[in-house]
Amino acid sequence: MPLPKVCVTLSGNTLEEMLEDAALATAAGADLIEVRFDQLWIKKIEVIEENSEDEKKKNRKKWESHPIPLEDVDVESCIDALKSGITIPYIFTCRPRRQGGNFPGDESGRIAILETAIRSGAAYIDLETDIESEERLKLVSIAGDSTKVIASEHLGSPPSVDEILAQVDEMTSMGAIVKICYRLNTKGGALRVLEAAKVVGARENACEIALMGLGEGGDWTRIHAPVIGSTLVYATMEDSFDVIRQGRINFEDLYIAWDLLEYE
Repeated sequence: MPLPKVCVTLSGNTLEEMLEDAALATAAGADLIEVRFDQLWIKKIEVIEENSEDEKKKNRKKWESHPIPLEDVDVESCIDALKSGITIPYIFTCRPRRQGGNFPGDESGRIAILETAIRSGAAYIDLETDIESEERLKLVSIAGDSTKVIASEHLGSPPSVDEILAQVDEMTSMGAIVKICYRLNTKGGALRVLEAAKVVGARENACEIALMGLGEGGDWTRIHAPVIGSTLVYATMEDSFDVIRQGRINFEDLYIAWDLLEYE
């Protein structure tokens, strides 16, 4: 069975951190990279828990995320630096807060950033399906045949399999790849996503899909992507307990799992 393409979502909240992670992902053999441009508006601050009642947690260091002002990011220079610093195809994503992202500005400003990314030559552009119809059609038109459109949705708990299939069908005409990421609270939700993906993957002339979840069982939707028909899988170069807890998966761990399961 053909393995899906693996996209590494870049970690970091500065241009330098993203480019460093991109170099690691490229060296490791990633097919694609996802630039989460909205992450540039987040600053990570190290704090120490001093007042915890749990002795084990006292004086433990942790990271807190704090938003920074919109004007603190030079959009054009950052896009130029990413274009010149990343040597493999990348997905440009600038996720709004309404879909779990960190872009602090208004929608018109975000649309302008997406347009700049398309015109810069990004291989893929992530366009949420809830973008205002006229604005979205304009971006799709600018993308043309040069930039592949990923139609994306980030939703709550997955509904029934039939409802997931209906969502996929509705989104098929909105991009070359359909990406839906659900918030998983139970392994049953993960199983519904797996079952729906398998139905789509078995269809004749099936659309390209990336059906996944975050939370309990989220790693299942990535590990078993080769047998359910997902054509794109998202991974990370991060290697920590948080990655496992969030239902994401480390790039190298993904390939180890595929080897063990003889997905090839």
